[in-house]
Amino acid sequence: MSKQDWKFFLYDVADRLFPKQMDEAYEQGIRVGAEYAARLISFMVIEAGEKAELTKNQEKGYQVARSAIIEAKKKVHARTGAML
Repeated sequence: MSKQDWKFFLYDVADRLFPKQMDEAYEQGIRVGAEYAARLISFMVIEAGEKAELTKNQEKGYQVARSAIIEAKKKVHARTGAML
């Protein structure tokens, strides 16, 4: 049995013995991943916009991007429960 097969076997055993805890761990992983991605993207967009000297049209695009991020955060929170 290869190392990879053994890993899957252990997950299968754990899933059969502790299904509720495995589901909770999976949901927590999704939630934490969503929080990290949303915060990173938000930080990068806000930082880039604050450091740059923008033209009038670029400023409009920047505001649209920020509002899109705010809406995306709301949807991510509603779907995953991630605290953003």
